[in-house]
Formats: sequence, structure tokens, C-alpha cells
Amino acid sequence: MILGVLIGFAVFKPMATGGEYSEVAREQLLEKEDQWIIELHILNHEGEDANYIINVLVDGELCTESVLIGSGQLFKYIHHIYKDRLESGEVSLAIYKDGEDTPFGEGTYHLK
Repeated sequence: MILGVLIGFAVFKPMATGGEYSEVAREQLLEKEDQWIIELHILNHEGEDANYIINVLVDGELCTESVLIGSGQLFKYIHHIYKDRLESGEVSLAIYKDGEDTPFGEGTYHLK
């Protein structure tokens, strides 16, 4: 049984650049018996294929994924966080368009 739980806060907003932007269209945090699952849907409205960087920081340990998303396409990102490996339970994530310094989506969770 999967239970949808939102703990902490997340801020995901479009990055407007002349009417063309990237966005996190859906974000959810799911709790299972032995793990937390973060699921994000990233939409590319840039008008061309674009590379994106997804950074997830769990208890100070960084996991980075780079993905190419076609113009007008959606990418479903899933990250598993196993409860037996959590220490402080602080999880932060940030989504960047490659080459940009400012994330267009970011969030922080405090998982227990």
C-alpha cells in the first residue's frame, strides 16, 4: 500500500524566458514501509531539446542525474530513499536547466 505524504515544503515554478520555459509539472512524495519515493515530472517548453540536471541531497550525500528532454516532452524522475539509511532525514532537491546557475525547481523535506 502506498501512502501519499508531503512533509516539509517544495517550490516548483516555471522559469520564464520569452514565453519558453521549463517546469516541474508534478511532484509527490510517497511513503512505503521501507522507503520514501520522490517522483517528479519535468516538462520542457523551451522550443528545443534541453539538458537538465537533477540534484538530490540526502543527509549530506549528493546524487546527481543529467537528462536530455526533447522539446515539448515530459520526463518522469523517480528517486528512492531507504529508511534504514536515513540519519537526519533532511532531503533537498534542485532541478536546473544545464548551464543555468539558478534552479527552476527546488524543495526540502524533513523525513522521519
